[in-house]
Amino acid sequence: MVQLAAMMGSFVGRWQRFAPPQLRLIVACGAAAGIASAYNAPIAGSFFVAEIILGSIAMESLGPLAVSAVVATLTIRVLTAAHVLYRVPAFQLNSPWEMGPYVVLGLVAGTLAPWFLKSLRQAESFFVGLRLPLVARLALGGLAVGAMAVSVPEVAGNGYSVVVKILNGGLLWRVMLGIFACKWLATMASFGSGAPGGVFTPSLFMGASAGYLFGAAVHAVWPEAAQDPRAFALVGMGAFLSAATHAPVMAVIMLFEMTLSYDIILPLMLCSVIAYYTAKGIVGSSLYSESLKRKSQSGDTVAPFDESRVANLARANPQTVLETARFAEIARTFLEVRVNNLYVVNPAGHYVGVVSLHDIKPYLSEPELAELVIARDILHEDFPSVTPEQPLAEALGKFLDIEAERLPVVDRNGVLRGSLAKSDLLLALIEKRKKSGVVTTAIA
Repeated sequence: MVQLAAMMGSFVGRWQRFAPPQLRLIVACGAAAGIASAYNAPIAGSFFVAEIILGSIAMESLGPLAVSAVVATLTIRVLTAAHVLYRVPAFQLNSPWEMGPYVVLGLVAGTLAPWFLKSLRQAESFFVGLRLPLVARLALGGLAVGAMAVSVPEVAGNGYSVVVKILNGGLLWRVMLGIFACKWLATMASFGSGAPGGVFTPSLFMGASAGYLFGAAVHAVWPEAAQDPRAFALVGMGAFLSAATHAPVMAVIMLFEMTLSYDIILPLMLCSVIAYYTAKGIVGSSLYSESLKRKSQSGDTVAPFDESRVANLARANPQTVLETARFAEIARTFLEVRVNNLYVVNPAGHYVGVVSLHDIKPYLSEPELAELVIARDILHEDFPSVTPEQPLAEALGKFLDIEAERLPVVDRNGVLRGSLAKSDLLLALIEKRKKSGVVTTAIA
């Protein structure tokens, strides 16, 4: 759904001959519309694209995303009997001590999610290592899933129906444990063989299952702390999604929109944030960053991708400030150009570092101190940069290590030659893959 909507946006943008930034934004709007349509969650759809795909929640991009998601949701509601995706049980927090098990659930979800993603990558490596034709790999993956579905039919599909049964109290924990294990293996077989379909909703299933099993265990030991294990299933969905995507804001908003249960917000926020930091401490990459990194390093893409260099995509004359620039000039420049980072240069034009928008916020409430601050005092010297001769595949790896929309392009003499936009890089990657005819697996 997400890919089809994004593709339609791309068709419109190419038909109207949009500039690369405009084309990138309309493709992102299509993706937001797809998420909003599939999950009846317009706010989460907007934040999904802004937080994960664009890497920025700036208003100039979030505004169009929100409009697109709202229109898509309204269209779905007019054409179908759209309703809340998950009906949840009544939840009530009787004591602050009940938050303790949710803290532990956050640690559990944050630990399970990296292992889940690692198992998917290992399954993909296994199927690729067989060196079978694509059709044979797909058939083998389908055979594995079908063999399990004969005895455990719940492994079929994306797991939505099983989650509904969990929330309705229709499954015992012993049965759920078997389904959980079989679904994990089935997702590995499907994803590893290259079958399109993605792992977004299966991640919700894994979180709901893990949360329900954890809640059942707590209920057996401490009934007052887990009066209804189904509440743990709901919180587990958000926590696991947060840990897998490294997007806790999107995860919390999506679970709220899919359930419209405000009572669950407090444990959901706490559990999701703990799961996010736990997963990030175990492995620094998320589902999407790891996927892009693998594709940039794969033998199918590096050969054609390395033919292009950063110099071919670099934008000239990036916004800069001198290292001696006063705080007032820095703040005024941020207001005029609306970027998250300003490049700092010396009078000779040599690149010195970056001043981040977040770095100036503490001084806004202290004008006396701000008058004494210059760019040199608050810049980051360790901000990643690329060279004009650097292959685009290597530049993509630099973006995976930091949340930024642009990277400075610095030559071997240290002179700032321009900036490389993530949007231009991704569009170039798409064009290269399109020309090489590489088949990819859906991840959304």
